[in-house]
Amino acid sequence: GTGMRKRLPGIFKKKFGVDVEIIVTPSRQAAQRAIREAAAGAGTMDVFSTGQSTLIRVLYPRGLLAPIKPILIIPDIKDKSVWQTGEPWFIDDKRSYMFRIVDLVIPMAFVNAKYVDPNAFKTTKDFLDPKWAGKIIVYDPTRPGPGSNAVSYYMRQKGEKFVIDLIKGQKAKLTRNRRQLVDWLAQGRYPIAFAASINEISRLRREGFKIAAVQPTDIMPYDAPGSGVLVLLKNAPHPKAAHLFLNWIMTKEGMQLYQDLEGMPVTRTDVDRSSLMVPETIPKPGVKYFDTADYYYVTKESKMLFGKLKALLKR
Repeated sequence: GTGMRKRLPGIFKKKFGVDVEIIVTPSRQAAQRAIREAAAGAGTMDVFSTGQSTLIRVLYPRGLLAPIKPILIIPDIKDKSVWQTGEPWFIDDKRSYMFRIVDLVIPMAFVNAKYVDPNAFKTTKDFLDPKWAGKIIVYDPTRPGPGSNAVSYYMRQKGEKFVIDLIKGQKAKLTRNRRQLVDWLAQGRYPIAFAASINEISRLRREGFKIAAVQPTDIMPYDAPGSGVLVLLKNAPHPKAAHLFLNWIMTKEGMQLYQDLEGMPVTRTDVDRSSLMVPETIPKPGVKYFDTADYYYVTKESKMLFGKLKALLKR
């Protein structure tokens, strides 16, 4: 994100004397660039951070990633007690290539409490009340990304009719602009938002808007890494610097910095989470969540659900 791009290079340069360039671009564009450069034998990127779908469905099957686990040498990383899963969390089937930095619990919706009572949504059916028609905004679920991830999961849990009633029956506004989505939420134009960016929700709260998280009791919350899955590209042009960066970013210092700059909970448990503006996203010990970044869910069920969802919303 922007915070990482602005601040991390200077911190890393001061600590190690190594220059880092961070490029922020849509994951699809970055993936296509990696594919082109690999084909030409002229890679320019070392490390890539994005969501699970792009990695599992696009780059990993093409053999464009190098394993990270064998290069980890810092003792701090190997301390099992500091990790949410008892070890660094790799989401690929080999448990070596895709390091999950972030684990976000995603509330079903965010509402502007100035216009909508957050307590009005005890169950998912409450979103279908006719009084909310024309007041709901959703990040476009017909394209890969947070919208499709969320709505596919809701379809899995609550059925096709619920999705049709929510999106079409309630005349929900679809957008592909994350900033616009939360700005309309803040203005009250669409006071109920699905698949909103956690970074943008953090911004609204910092600006004083009363944005509340809503999680009905009749659906299991899900967790996701957002864009916080880190990979090492095969034949990285600066391998020593890339190995140094990956070892450092997984230390307590590196993970704390990532969390502070990105505003999302990391998968180390020994960090200070007090600065997080959306604490509802922090996983609670002992609570079960549906993991939408599970390798087998992404490669099999999620892909099928997304295809079904696109067809459903085009009718």
